[in-house]
Amino acid sequence: MKTDPTVIEMQKKYGSRALVLAIGSGLLFLALGQKEICRGLVLGGVFSAVNFALMGQALRFRLSDNRKVAARRSLLSLLLRYALLAIPLVLAVQSDRFNFPATAVGLFMVQLVIMIEHGSRLIVGAVKH
Repeated sequence: MKTDPTVIEMQKKYGSRALVLAIGSGLLFLALGQKEICRGLVLGGVFSAVNFALMGQALRFRLSDNRKVAARRSLLSLLLRYALLAIPLVLAVQSDRFNFPATAVGLFMVQLVIMIEHGSRLIVGAVKH
């Protein structure tokens, strides 16, 4: 019998895959001589993984008997994570060392990994039938 993965297991799985994708694609662009794109992808990927980890950790604090306290915690968590995601974007805007579009793409690395995984499951499932 297969059990559902825990939040921590999912964080490790998707976070590490997102970092591998960001670093791997960054190395590809580095090999092509695009240092700024490489830096942007890796910077965004790191912040994407950290944001995903914080989101999972904040889940346990959102569950509360008091609705007002839970709503306040959820809003605070959301604002803090948005502030965290703004850091690489501000860095990319202010510095020529980072490519802004690559940094923005890097911020979606965890989401890309999740979509790739589920898309591949759909394709493999369709091929098996």
